[in-house]
Amino acid sequence: MQQQDQATNRQAAATAGDNNNTSQYMDGALLQQLEQLGDLLQDCDSTGQLLYANPMWLHTLGYAASELATLNVFQLLAEDSQAAFREQAALIARGQRPPAIELLMCDRSGQALSVLASFSPLHRENAADGLRLLLRDITQQKKQEQWLSTLLDNMDDGIIAMDMQGRLTYMNQEAERLLGWSFAELHGRNVHQYIHHHRADGSELPLEDCPIYQSVQQKASYRSSEEVFFRKDGQPLEVRVSNSPLLLRQQLAGSVTTFSDISASRLREQQMLQATRAAEAAARAKSEFLATMSHEIRTPLNGVIGMIDLLMDTPLDAEQSDFARTIKMSADTLLSIINDILDFSKIEADGLEIECIDFSLRQLLEGTVDIVANKAHGKGLTLASFATAEVPDSLQGDPTRLRQILLNLLSNAIKFTEQGMVLVSATLEQPQQQGVQLRLCVKDTGIGLTEQAKSRLFQPFSQADSSTTRKYGGTGLGLAICKRLAEAMGGSVGVESTPDVGSEFWVSIPLQATASDSCLHTTATPSQHLVLLAGDSASNQQLWSDYLNSWALPHQRAAGLASMLETLRQLDASGNKPDILLLVEPLADATLEQAIQTLSLEGIPMVVCLQEQDGMRKTGFAQQGIAVLHKPMKQSALLDALAVQWTPGSIRLHTPEAATAPVGLRPVQHYRLLLAEDNAVNQRVAASMLHKLGYRVDVVSHGGEVLQAVAQQQYDAILMDCQMPEMDGYQATQAIRRQESETGQGGHLPIIAMTANAMEGDRAICLEAGMDDYLAKPIEFARLKALLLQWLPQQTASSHPPAASRDNSTPGSFTVQRLTEFLGDDPASIGEMLDIFRDSLLRWRERLRLDIYTGGQGLKQLAHELKGSAANVGADALAALAGQLHAAAADNKQDSIRSIAAQIESEMQALLAFIAAYGKD
Repeated sequence: MQQQDQATNRQAAATAGDNNNTSQYMDGALLQQLEQLGDLLQDCDSTGQLLYANPMWLHTLGYAASELATLNVFQLLAEDSQAAFREQAALIARGQRPPAIELLMCDRSGQALSVLASFSPLHRENAADGLRLLLRDITQQKKQEQWLSTLLDNMDDGIIAMDMQGRLTYMNQEAERLLGWSFAELHGRNVHQYIHHHRADGSELPLEDCPIYQSVQQKASYRSSEEVFFRKDGQPLEVRVSNSPLLLRQQLAGSVTTFSDISASRLREQQMLQATRAAEAAARAKSEFLATMSHEIRTPLNGVIGMIDLLMDTPLDAEQSDFARTIKMSADTLLSIINDILDFSKIEADGLEIECIDFSLRQLLEGTVDIVANKAHGKGLTLASFATAEVPDSLQGDPTRLRQILLNLLSNAIKFTEQGMVLVSATLEQPQQQGVQLRLCVKDTGIGLTEQAKSRLFQPFSQADSSTTRKYGGTGLGLAICKRLAEAMGGSVGVESTPDVGSEFWVSIPLQATASDSCLHTTATPSQHLVLLAGDSASNQQLWSDYLNSWALPHQRAAGLASMLETLRQLDASGNKPDILLLVEPLADATLEQAIQTLSLEGIPMVVCLQEQDGMRKTGFAQQGIAVLHKPMKQSALLDALAVQWTPGSIRLHTPEAATAPVGLRPVQHYRLLLAEDNAVNQRVAASMLHKLGYRVDVVSHGGEVLQAVAQQQYDAILMDCQMPEMDGYQATQAIRRQESETGQGGHLPIIAMTANAMEGDRAICLEAGMDDYLAKPIEFARLKALLLQWLPQQTASSHPPAASRDNSTPGSFTVQRLTEFLGDDPASIGEMLDIFRDSLLRWRERLRLDIYTGGQGLKQLAHELKGSAANVGADALAALAGQLHAAAADNKQDSIRSIAAQIESEMQALLAFIAAYGKD
């Protein structure tokens, strides 16, 4: 077989002998160089018959040298390339040297092969001249070019390439589509002259000023969203342009420009801007509508609620009182529904602003419980609050919104619970890197919820089911508002419930802790005190036990008086007598009074908890040295009561912030008020309330009359309606402030806004106009009274000299006259108030000592509480010292703080001695 192949090769060589002789016309060294470069070489006659092919040609096309005599070049050329071959051959025949062209050939297997062909004449001896072709295989290059061209032609951006003179060298299909020009039309032409000859404003753009041309010359990139190209039809095209230099072998060869049509996006931006403006206008219209509706609805409600408040304070028989209470309840319910709708509308309109301020969690929990206490007591429910020991008290967040959520959840719990307990609790969830994750829960023993009912919760205008809506009423907005508020604060809400067992609604909120204090913390060790608890239901007893466990205080429980006495005998026998007896109404086998009488012989300090507030019983117990609580159940109240009964200093107290002392309805005729109100009903309601409070009142109907009245009469304050005819309250207030500024006498007339608008920002608008405070309609009697007391305080002791008797004053320490102004000449009531003040003094004294010992972090707050409460009850000297302490704490003057603290302790001791001696003779 090998011998046969060798013979065949020899025969092929002999057959091709004449053809091979043609290589003599080409230098051998050149042939070798071509072989090294991988170029293909073929010779053919004028008819295309192959005469010679180099080894690379044979290898690339897959033929043997012996087959050349049977091959014609036109057999190997694609149909499109045959005509080009003939044109090149004709040019050679005429003695021309045409440029290289691309040809498409087929190899032995039929695969296409792209080559770059250079034609030259082939001179032969004793034969007609032929053609010599130098071929370079560019198949892979053409594939890459085709891939790149396909890629560029499928891009969303137009792409053009230019040489250094700005002449077009490439254009993709998108550029052709956008500009309306074809590549063939612009190839080699100056791009600037055809598509970029004017600026966006229509002025002519010379080439030397063209930023794209300048960037090319500077070998820099250029980007802009403000350029305009021009289409073939002359129409401008707004484009976003990016131009980059084109470098070949580190040499600048031109630039590549990509551009996109931004006409559509500009149109979308304009449409979006118009839509945004329309939405803002709609939001404003909605807000204005809500404000108007709020005003229009609240104005008649002001008359209803205000008048019914006044009516219920007049002598009525039983039937009339029942009618009045029904009207009052209906009006309050209507107002609550209106507030829910307005709140939800503000949230929907993204008009909700979340504050981030310091607040006390304990005060928030217990203050919220106090608000709904009457509703719970009216249904015979136990209401309580509870916080675990690790929960911090000093937090930063939005207490107003948290209170709104808790009030909603508590109100629902009370509404849907017929018997048992409603408990609000605070715990900490998983630790956070920054701040705390607070979980607030409201748990009840009410009707519970099915899975289907739970799926409909937290949706606007939806309740558990239609029958519940008919039975219990409501808008179904409360829980939706809670959900939106919680989410606005970065939190979440949820519910766990079992039908006929109860529900537990929870809200989880991220907050910042501003101090390391605990909501409830004791410095006493567990072995220091033993508490013996008796009374209340089994479930409530467990909660009392949880309170004590939160301070790690050992305790034992008894159901009633008999079991408590038995436990006492056992403890006494073991030498482990309790330090405190805690008695809670109701006891199973005795009244509270009977239990106290029996247990008083034991000589153990007692703390009792009444089922409800009862001033006479509280005074009676307090006179026996018993600390008195009342429901709703509160941890801090129990802790304070224990602190009063134990040795001072054992417990760090968290006394609630001192409330303003109640003010009675005794006349204060030295104050003259101006009421500006255009609505006749509102005039009558407000004037009646003010007269009932004892103020002298003049009434006007618009801002112009306000200015006239102020010019003719001196007033102590103005109650100013905001919306009035001719001149509204804002304009009148601004005019008064200008007059005060122009006179330069330093006077400032308090102006309190009255408005039925309840939208977000209304208070800020009033204050910006120069008003001092804000009173929303419908006007609540208690709120009006408290607000006027703030701006028009009662006369000091110097205005009403005290009587000469010891019961009325002690020089420099106390003015009992202040108490008689709002309690009357009732020794029992005055004594009860003094007992309350005594308890507060003890707590303040311990807090003062603790704050001095720990560095005075809470001194400012303590001084603020002490000053307000002392002034309210007539302890003027103590109030003055508290004011000095506040100033010293603000300046961090440690020497002054210690000196003033010593004076305060001395003054407290004198006051405690006075209170102990009061009424004994």
